[in-house]
Amino acid sequence: MMENDLEQLVLTLLDASWSSNTITKLTDIFEKQTSQTIPSFVSVSLKSLLTIEQWAWQMLSKDSWQGIDLDNCVKLFHVLHSFNIKLILNNDGIQPDTKISLLIPSNIDWIDGILEQIESSSDTLLTFASLWFDTLSYLAQQLSEIVYSPTMLHLNNRLSRDFIMTNQYKFYLKQLCEPNPTQSIFTAKQLFYMKTCSFSLNVYLWSKSQNFAFTSEEIIKFLSEDYSRMILVHSYTMDSWSNELLSCIAHIIGLICSSCWWGGQKPQHIEFIVPSKDTTYEHIFALIRLVSYHPFHQRISAQLYNNETVLIDASLIFLFGVVETYDLSCFISSQTNLPATLWLIAQTSSYDRIRACAYGFLAEILSDKQLKELKISDNICEFFFYILEQAWSHPTKKWKKITIPYLLKGIFIMTFFFLLEDIRTN
Repeated sequence: MMENDLEQLVLTLLDASWSSNTITKLTDIFEKQTSQTIPSFVSVSLKSLLTIEQWAWQMLSKDSWQGIDLDNCVKLFHVLHSFNIKLILNNDGIQPDTKISLLIPSNIDWIDGILEQIESSSDTLLTFASLWFDTLSYLAQQLSEIVYSPTMLHLNNRLSRDFIMTNQYKFYLKQLCEPNPTQSIFTAKQLFYMKTCSFSLNVYLWSKSQNFAFTSEEIIKFLSEDYSRMILVHSYTMDSWSNELLSCIAHIIGLICSSCWWGGQKPQHIEFIVPSKDTTYEHIFALIRLVSYHPFHQRISAQLYNNETVLIDASLIFLFGVVETYDLSCFISSQTNLPATLWLIAQTSSYDRIRACAYGFLAEILSDKQLKELKISDNICEFFFYILEQAWSHPTKKWKKITIPYLLKGIFIMTFFFLLEDIRTN
């Protein structure tokens, strides 16, 4: 019965004669969907859903909001976005190809249509453009192979060329370097540049795709000075961060981190941000302050790559790269509070990749004695072997972008000391 109703509503959408009543009914149908009902809903109504999802992209590409009940239409788009996030997170019977067909626009011109309106469009369109592009980034987090599709390649090349590597992006980034940025700077347009564009390119660069208009060195040189100043300024004031500031900082750190790892020249890239001659370690201490802020730990998400998850994840990966590049294990373990923070994160984080990173980091920086003193239980080994199995089974030989050699390093060191401790105590 619901499918028949949905089909009729879709026909009304397509002949452009739809009314507020049509929008209200569609909103009601999507609003009723839960994580439990979505698989059957998608299975039964796939054809209609495909039409609605593509209609939404087309609407955004034309800024076609004239002559409609704006409040009702805005509500529908918010509800549809919420449905799309639930769809991405649902792995119970919904095939990856189905998610891809529903969420990626079938016409690249629609992406161009949206991007060409960014500089002059209303906050309403900018907000939904951000939500729809963020949805693609969340999907790429789960299904990394989609970044190689023509649509995603086109999107990220345009975002980098027309938005990130521009004076406007630099202007917004410099605003974030101010000690107490006013809330008024966080406009829909600014958030599109700082959060949405950074998020999309961050996910894209982790794919290691080489089909790109810029090099890592170009991106890092363009952003590094203002990025470093932003981190240093705000690493003392996390208590006062707004959600918008958190979102911007998290995704810019993510972009810097992925840029350093992309292209196979990580040591040289890190040198641009943390020069080897800088013995003050200002940037290292700033990132340690960020990852040591406990309220961030409490808001890490097990499923959705939210702001806090992005910030802790990217900061830990970048810190590990710096420690590895400059052989700072002894300094980190003896002169900072990072080991205690890593141990806390490893025990409490709900996001497995962050837990794995924390354990691997501990294995890298702690001495034999320190590792034994932690008295890490056998379930940690089980955790590592579980994720190693997942990585081995994955076509990329990675688990959530962590390579097998890195996983093996953590497993080997931890297991060796568990066995050694057992021998000595029995």
